[in-house]
Amino acid sequence: MNRKTFLLVLAMFIFIYIVMLILSRNPLIVDDIHPKSSCDNLLQKADVLYVIPNFNTALSENSDWCAQIKAMNKTIGLHGITHQYHEFDTPISEKEIQFAIKEFTICFNEKPTLFRPPYNKISKENEALIAKYNLTLYKQSFSTQPYCHCNPKSLMKILNWILFC
Repeated sequence: MNRKTFLLVLAMFIFIYIVMLILSRNPLIVDDIHPKSSCDNLLQKADVLYVIPNFNTALSENSDWCAQIKAMNKTIGLHGITHQYHEFDTPISEKEIQFAIKEFTICFNEKPTLFRPPYNKISKENEALIAKYNLTLYKQSFSTQPYCHCNPKSLMKILNWILFC
């Protein structure tokens, strides 16, 4: 195969993959939601919001923001505790997960039912801890269920753009 044919096949493959990503974003999931984030337009389009319960400030300290998010009538889940890199690859204590659940519950007047670990990384021990609190664990990869990011940086900006987030 000559270079021109190879590049054409590669371009078609990339185009088809991007179309598949766009079509597979149902429901539209948005990550990294917290009181200091500013992605109102994206929040309006989203079906599922994954909220960080303690990103520099606890959710319970932001009652107006909590009411705004709750009023959107979206499915809301927990997204880590503080959103540290690979936060759930290391042991998490029951006290830490209880804190996250408490903050979520105070904020939205309901207990969380969904949990998504930051960067989709979670140890078997932490999976068991999440299950103990009756949280449905979401850890599908971006390639099978793309999701958008609120206030993305670097590569995530490009992915948000490709997905029309």
